[in-house]
Amino acid sequence: MISIENIQLVQTSQVLYQCHYFHIYAKNDKKAVVRPKESSRMNKSKTLLAVVIAIMLGGCGQMGSSPEEEPEKTPAEMDPADLPQIDAFQNEYSREMMVSTEPVADGYYLMRSKIGAFTIWFPEEAVFMENASGVDGDHYEKLRISYENKNENRGYTGNFQYQYGGNAKKPERILDNLRWRWDYEEEWNEIQEDESTIFYGAKEMAQNEYVVMGYKVSTKQAPQVIEFVYDVSCVNKQAKGCDIHLEKEKEFALEWVKSIQFSGTRSDGGETDGE
Repeated sequence: MISIENIQLVQTSQVLYQCHYFHIYAKNDKKAVVRPKESSRMNKSKTLLAVVIAIMLGGCGQMGSSPEEEPEKTPAEMDPADLPQIDAFQNEYSREMMVSTEPVADGYYLMRSKIGAFTIWFPEEAVFMENASGVDGDHYEKLRISYENKNENRGYTGNFQYQYGGNAKKPERILDNLRWRWDYEEEWNEIQEDESTIFYGAKEMAQNEYVVMGYKVSTKQAPQVIEFVYDVSCVNKQAKGCDIHLEKEKEFALEWVKSIQFSGTRSDGGETDGE
């Protein structure tokens, strides 16, 4: 069966052949001898031929060329007025970390960590806490993302700490530390992903206040790990309508953690794939 690609190739070859033929003909035609009786008719023919040749050679000159496309601007290079009117893009610090103005999922935009070690979904309603985020060289980074809605009477904070080396080589230390900090006594739950594993636990700290904590460790680009703590509660615990559901919040927190993808870089800037 003849494919469209083959037909296009044949058509292109025919045009190239015609271009080559008319180019040679135009050169050789200068040497042609015209008899007096045929001069009038030949002059008209040559005029018509010259027009055809000009059109053909003009088309040949454009073949293979295409207008240069300007590289797409990153959010950091764009005018803030042209960006989505949410904190992630309007905050100068976090704007440099946003990958695209197109949502990666409903209600989320893709953010790349400052040191380029991982990507994470950024909730469109949330606020980037610049004063509680930062980096240490190219092996440690901390992100804090918060949300508060008085009408909804709900607020949460997501804390994420990335490490390469150190505790990343023995992530169980992170669980021990979390157990001690939050007085967590239950067993840890485990979620297996293609290139990582998530260990987590959830605890009720007070009425309508919960914490989902744990870590996500790379099983391919080792040793890389991200510790996470998701804290959610009512904004006004004394107000009526304060009702936080643990299962719903746990699902939200875990979907957020699952969105994290390690990039495969390590502290010296090399690749960790296959190590």
